Amino acid sequence: MVVPGTKRYLSRIAVQPRVYSHFLSAPAGTESIGYGINESAQHIDYFDRIGLFSKSFTQSIWLSFGAMRWLLLVAIGLGAGLVAVAVELSLHYLLEEKIKLIDFVGRSTDSIGAQYLADIGFCLCSAAIAGILVCFVEVLAAGSGIPEIKCFLNGIHLPKLVSPKTLFAKAVGIVFSVVAGLPCGKEGPMIHSGAIVGAMATFFNLERRLRPLNLDVEARDFVAAGAAAGVSAAFGAPIGAVLFAVEEGASHMTPRILTQLFVSSSVATLVTRLTLGPIISNHPWTLLGTGVPVSFGRFTEVSYNIVEMFIFALIGILCGLLGALFNHMNGLLSRWRKRRIGPTGCKRFLEVLCVTFIIASLKFWVPAVFLAIKGQGWQPMIFDELSETQQLWLEGGQKSIRDLFHNDVDKAFDEYGLLILFALFNLMTTCWTFGLGVPAGLFVPSLLSGAVIGRFVGEVLHLLHSQTTTSTTTVAMATGTATLAVGGPAHPGIYALVGACAMLAGVGRITISLAMILTEATGTGIFGLPIFMVVVIATWVGDVFTRGIYDLHIIELKQIPLLEQSPADVMVRYAVKDIMASEVVCLQAVEKVQRIVDILGSCHHNGFPVLENGTKKMEGLIERGFLHLLLARGHYYGMFQDDPDAPLGSLVPFEAIAWPNIHSYPDLKTLRKKLSAPDRQKYMDLRPYASCNGYSILPQASMASAFMLFRQMGLRHLPVVDSDGDLCGIITRKDLILMEEDEHGEMVQRSQPKLSPDTGWSLRKSEMYYDGSASELVLDSAAASALDSEDTELSEELSMPAVVVEPNDGAPQSSDSDATDKDFEVQSHGGMGGMGA
Repeated sequence: MVVPGTKRYLSRIAVQPRVYSHFLSAPAGTESIGYGINESAQHIDYFDRIGLFSKSFTQSIWLSFGAMRWLLLVAIGLGAGLVAVAVELSLHYLLEEKIKLIDFVGRSTDSIGAQYLADIGFCLCSAAIAGILVCFVEVLAAGSGIPEIKCFLNGIHLPKLVSPKTLFAKAVGIVFSVVAGLPCGKEGPMIHSGAIVGAMATFFNLERRLRPLNLDVEARDFVAAGAAAGVSAAFGAPIGAVLFAVEEGASHMTPRILTQLFVSSSVATLVTRLTLGPIISNHPWTLLGTGVPVSFGRFTEVSYNIVEMFIFALIGILCGLLGALFNHMNGLLSRWRKRRIGPTGCKRFLEVLCVTFIIASLKFWVPAVFLAIKGQGWQPMIFDELSETQQLWLEGGQKSIRDLFHNDVDKAFDEYGLLILFALFNLMTTCWTFGLGVPAGLFVPSLLSGAVIGRFVGEVLHLLHSQTTTSTTTVAMATGTATLAVGGPAHPGIYALVGACAMLAGVGRITISLAMILTEATGTGIFGLPIFMVVVIATWVGDVFTRGIYDLHIIELKQIPLLEQSPADVMVRYAVKDIMASEVVCLQAVEKVQRIVDILGSCHHNGFPVLENGTKKMEGLIERGFLHLLLARGHYYGMFQDDPDAPLGSLVPFEAIAWPNIHSYPDLKTLRKKLSAPDRQKYMDLRPYASCNGYSILPQASMASAFMLFRQMGLRHLPVVDSDGDLCGIITRKDLILMEEDEHGEMVQRSQPKLSPDTGWSLRKSEMYYDGSASELVLDSAAASALDSEDTELSEELSMPAVVVEPNDGAPQSSDSDATDKDFEVQSHGGMGGMGA
């Protein structure tokens, strides 16, 4: 009998959060990265043999390894700076030649049609080069690269993300994307390029004997240093670059890493400032501070009225709303592209050409039509003869931003209709371009749209002020009359600066680092207060409606399980036992070789708990790569034993299975051929090779606690043990990601995914089913009647399924030896599988 009033309570505790691992699968090849050291007996033996604990060894390593690290950080800054210089010089000369070509055709033919053909031909050829590099050479060169680098620093490895081929495609492709007239910036690709330089430096660092122990940690830190160097090279803002790496990328931060970021960022800024000024502006080679790829110039008029802070706040609100709309529309467009076009191939390449043709045509004909309406006829457009507003359409980019910031009121953007039309056009085409099959950043297009909006507001305020005949306003008070002296509004360029910051914050949700980057780039700290205020307001307003554009592409579109900076508030109400995989594929401490081979072939899990023989007590955890290498080298080193109770045989030396072997272990097909029939019947003692790092969690702990352990400690697996120390489950990264609430509610019935013979999903104990034809998860009749009946006790049917830990012989129930990769992803919650295992 159910106590009256408890039905609603029982219904509430019988449901589960919508966990990522129940429904989604990560992209192929995506894996978690574990940053902890493998604390096994084998490692301790290795430390002893190389004398790691001796004072003399420690001093020699510090001198060689420590000094090499700092030299490589300088090299990372130098490499990122040189890439930025190469990109900037290429852009400078190609854009210059493009303008010269259009002007030459216009003057020589006196035909605007011929001028248009020259412009569109140049744009299409450039876009074709950029599109080929993405669609047929390296798909990861598309976009800005910031979401992918953010994933890497968060602990997620994407294949070929930091390869030299990606660097080539990204650096060359972004030059031709910008030259093609597409609304994209080079800053994001510079960040990605710098991160690749940092990753390449990893393999030159580390004393040879220590390399196997710290490779993943060094790669993470050097990639973060490279990303910061890329920001600094682009903007000439080393402090803002460090803050950007902290805010947007690095999940694991220490004072030592901050210092490393600052060193690489400072060197990158030095390289760009020392190089670009003399080459582009003919300044002396010894003169610093004269040039960076994205230069906003220095403000001469820096005063503004306190009353204008309210206007700045309104600009922040407007840009936050526009940023949220931008992200929503780009999300819809990206989902359509994912379904209809795909990541590579001819369809995506043709889309690049079509989009380029439309955008380049509009950018050419809108100012031409405007000139015709003003009575100048259909004459060729000579760039230097156009007004400031008309030049925005043909040029765009950082020079336009600099003009919006600094041009005087009396010679600037007084064609208000054309100005606001350009702001809307640039915002819409940027939304259209982001996600296209070309390298494309968001910084400059977003800054340009916001700068135009801000400049428009500033120009209108100056127009209104010029029509007044006095600089004071008489304000009627309840007790009399008071006179308040009010000067003119601030220079419109200040409004452009505020609008630029607000728009980028509304789209990308970048706050502190953006404020610092723009403060450094403009060379004055007096704008720090309005800049910080508008970026915070724009971010808050945008967060009400959508995610930031980078998180949107990572989590919702690419389905990569990124652990954000803090757990969702709702995670506190869920326990670890609600999300853990309870059917865990385990190995005994002494295991038969044949069974290890069978388990490796029956699942794609990347980590396996090692249990004490005949119990559920954990001895440690061993990764798939180690198992493959142990099987490959076990016979040679005499590791295989006939008797499972025999004393421990020889240890496989750590050097034989460490880096680079652990990243290129033999596949299972090769192992099956290599292992003889007698060896398959022998046993291996796995205890010396199992990592005993000591991290575990109780099933009653909150989901939020597990989330923080994963993020702060850089874990890949987290065993769940009960109060008796018995293993009862395991958690991987995907189990910590809650899916977005949809029209069917945030929570679904507790279930363990399991493959069904039909086309749809069948969930454990028939608590829920998915028929494969609708987007709705439905309680079946048994579960529904259990909830609706007042006389039915909600016991086993709606409680957590019994823990199944399988230390005995036989194939694990949670996996199917014939399962395909796709099938495995559906089953991944039944064990340690899928992405993040």
